[in-house]
Amino acid sequence: MTQNYTSQSLSIIIPTYNRRDQLLNQLNSIISQDISAIQEILILDNNSNYDVYDLVTTLKCSKIRVIKNSLNIKAPINIANAFYHCKTQWFWLLSDDDESKPDSLTNIIDEISQCSEDVGMIKFAIDRPESKQKDTTVRTLQQYIDFYYDSSHLRRGDLVFISTNVYNVCRLKDYIPFAFEYSYTYIPHLIPIFKGLDEKKILVKFSSIPIVKYIPPRGDGYSFATVGKGLSTLSHIPLNLNKAYRKKFLDICMSITYTTLLKKYVRNDKIDDIDDIRIIYDNVYKYYLSFHSKIKITLFLTLMSSPFLNKITMYMIKNKVTKYIIKGILK
Repeated sequence: MTQNYTSQSLSIIIPTYNRRDQLLNQLNSIISQDISAIQEILILDNNSNYDVYDLVTTLKCSKIRVIKNSLNIKAPINIANAFYHCKTQWFWLLSDDDESKPDSLTNIIDEISQCSEDVGMIKFAIDRPESKQKDTTVRTLQQYIDFYYDSSHLRRGDLVFISTNVYNVCRLKDYIPFAFEYSYTYIPHLIPIFKGLDEKKILVKFSSIPIVKYIPPRGDGYSFATVGKGLSTLSHIPLNLNKAYRKKFLDICMSITYTTLLKKYVRNDKIDDIDDIRIIYDNVYKYYLSFHSKIKITLFLTLMSSPFLNKITMYMIKNKVTKYIIKGILK
C-alpha cells in the first residue's frame, strides 16, 4: 500500500561540530532550493567552539532550528540523536561537510511519494564518478550484504556514508534504540537498518539518483583510527547471519581495505599508533582476509611492534631503501 505524504512529512537533520565554513556551505546548498515541502532543518550542535545560532541568523531562514548540546557527547551519539529529535515521519540525515545537489529535495520527495509503507530507508547515490549505484529494493539483511559485496560499481565506503540516507522513522521505531545501544560502532545511523532487515520487518530502497556532492574530509577531526576501532566492534551486534555472511558483513562495513590502513600508518596519515592497527585487525580483518594476506600483515605488525625495528623500518621506508620490499607487503 502506498501512503499519501503531507508537505510536512520530511525534515533535514545535520549533526555538526566545529565546522563553521562547511556547515554554512551545506546550509546554503539546501536553502537555495525550494524548501516549502519540508518541516524543518534541524542542526544538532555538539557544543561547537563558535555560535551556531549566530551563523544561522545570518541566513534568515525560519525553518532552521538549532539544538546545542551542553557538552560534547561525541559524534556517534550526536548522530543517533537525529532519530530521537526527529518530529516528522521521514528525515534526511546530512553530514555538515558535504554539499547537497540543487535538485536533491525534489528527488527525495518524489521517491518518498512512491515508497510502500514497509520502506525503512531510501539509500540515494553519491555524485562521484567511481560510485554508480543501481536501483533496487532489498528485503533481507543477506540481500543487503550481497548488494554491497557483489557490486563492483560501488566504492568501498559508500555503505557507511551518511548523507545519502533518508529514513522512515515510523517504520524504524522498534529498532531506533539499537542506534544508541551500539553507537560505539561509529555507524549508529545504520544499526536500525541492520536490525530491521535482519528481522525481515523493513525494506531498503536503493536509488541511482545522486543527492549529494562528495567532498573529501579536510582533516578537521576525522580519524580512521577512531572510526576503524568503532567499526571493528560490529561483531557485537546480534544478527542472524551464518559464518559466510558474517564475514561478508564485516568486510563491506569497513570503509577502507587493510592495505590502505597500513599505508596510512606508514604515511602517518592520522594513524600513528600500531596498537590501533592491531586492534582493528584482530577484531575485523583477520576474520575475512586470505591466509596469504594474514601472513603479510602479521609480518608488518611484527616489524612495527618492536620499537627498534619500527624505527629502522620507518627510516628505510621514508628513504625508499626498502621500497619494493614494503610495496610487496602492502600490495
